Amino acid sequence: MKMSSSAMLLAGLMITASAQAEQPQMRARPAETPTPAPSPGDTYGLPGAPTERALRARANLEALYAGRIYTSDLSPQDLQDVLDFERMARGVVPDNRTFQQQCIDEEVRRNGGNPTRLAWQVIRLKCQ
Repeated sequence: MKMSSSAMLLAGLMITASAQAEQPQMRARPAETPTPAPSPGDTYGLPGAPTERALRARANLEALYAGRIYTSDLSPQDLQDVLDFERMARGVVPDNRTFQQQCIDEEVRRNGGNPTRLAWQVIRLKCQ
């Protein structure tokens, strides 16, 4: 099975993020590479309006692709921002539904999308 370069980078970022959380690594970085300054108050905001944090995540991702910085050069928050930005760029949205909601949605789908009252009672019992 052949992986694309972005999939390999994402896998490497995820592995590095978990390893970095367990044990910080010290690595020498090239002299010409400045590390972007963190800004704790920024949020991603609306999808159409990039914030400073989103722009920094994009710049960090491009620098990682180019090899100018390493994942160990990023703070945990910046690394998470890069991972979130990369997922957003690929169009991958995490499923934030609860287990109960996932179960209900699946059962409604199995019943053709319009369950009867009796079917709703069964679904509620099944998904408790």
